[in-house]
Amino acid sequence: MKKLSFFAATILIVNVAFAQSLDEVKKYVLLRQTKPAKEAVDKYLAIEKNTLKPDGWYYKGYAYDLTSKDSALSITAASAIKTEAFNALEKYFQLDPKAPLSIEENNSLLFDLYVGFSSDLGVKAYTQKNYEVAFENFKKAVEVHDFIYSKNLVGANKYKFNGIDTTLILYTAIAANDAKKKEDAVIFYKKLVDANVADTQYVDAYQYLADYYKTKKDSVGFIGIIEKGKKLYPKNIDYWTALEIEQATEGVEKPAIFGKYDALMAKYPDNYILPFNYSVELYRYIYSDEMKTANANPYKEKLPEILKKAIAVKSTPEANFLMANFLYNNSIDISEDARKIKGPKPSDLKTRKELEANSAKQMNDAIPYAEKVVSLFADNAKPKGSEKVNYRQALVILKNIYDVKKDAVKSAAYDKKIKEAQ
Repeated sequence: MKKLSFFAATILIVNVAFAQSLDEVKKYVLLRQTKPAKEAVDKYLAIEKNTLKPDGWYYKGYAYDLTSKDSALSITAASAIKTEAFNALEKYFQLDPKAPLSIEENNSLLFDLYVGFSSDLGVKAYTQKNYEVAFENFKKAVEVHDFIYSKNLVGANKYKFNGIDTTLILYTAIAANDAKKKEDAVIFYKKLVDANVADTQYVDAYQYLADYYKTKKDSVGFIGIIEKGKKLYPKNIDYWTALEIEQATEGVEKPAIFGKYDALMAKYPDNYILPFNYSVELYRYIYSDEMKTANANPYKEKLPEILKKAIAVKSTPEANFLMANFLYNNSIDISEDARKIKGPKPSDLKTRKELEANSAKQMNDAIPYAEKVVSLFADNAKPKGSEKVNYRQALVILKNIYDVKKDAVKSAAYDKKIKEAQ
């Protein structure tokens, strides 16, 4: 029994000596013997006095980084081990800010962890549609990047990070959004916006935040992001204006909403989408149930004025069709009003004659707009479904107008086109 106790004590002394030896840790690390290296560094740092020495933490980072690359590990397990490796390296830099061990190796461990969290684990998790895990790894890669940058560390071939890794930040934001972590997505998209990134692939950051601030009813944040979006992405002006319209008119009932449009048009006189959307709202209001018992004439007079401004900026099939459709329908409405006047008085006859003339004018005015729809459709190699519908309806309008005009030749020509379009 005494010999056994002495033998056990001897083993304990040997183990303590082993745990205290950093040379053993270095040996296993340099030989890339992963399991012995991790066990040795854990034993070394289990001794309190060794935790005050920087080198042990550097080699822990080394051993744990090696361990994290085991292909048998899950993404989550590998990420947890890489996180311990990074924490160990942070401790090393804290204890020895000059960090000679890291500098001598071109800070390869830190750069390797950055690649591991982002390109290896983050991308792999995202490909597997494990968005939450992807987000956590991308976020960790951002943390490693920011640490490297804050220390002004240089990698192999004198490689240095920029202040912001825009691609990584974008991936992190996308993964956060896909993981239903909207507030986290906002944090990372905001990093891109605050950096005034203007490349086209990052426009989503501005659009995401604009929609976010609009939904949150944060008018200050919304106006700020809209103005920045217009400045950095002027080609997307229609998008920014559309959002501004939505924000300005949300919850505003007709006809009060028209005043909002007037104010926006005064602010952006050369914008197409404002007068076009305004005209759509007017058209819907004119033919709404509410206006069946009200005077729609002021709005009927205003609609062509507004729509002409849209067409002057951009002559689109949609705007031209809306104008043709409104003028044609309005001519029919005016004609109906004329027929309702049955009295024989000179004033009645005068009014009826004026209405009939106005009806004929409205119908004639519709012709060039309907023809423009037809000509634009002919130039469209890949028309959308809605464009095909508008094209057929424009042909119907033209046929009906020439029926009223008793122009059989033109009516037959458009009738043929209608059948061909079916």
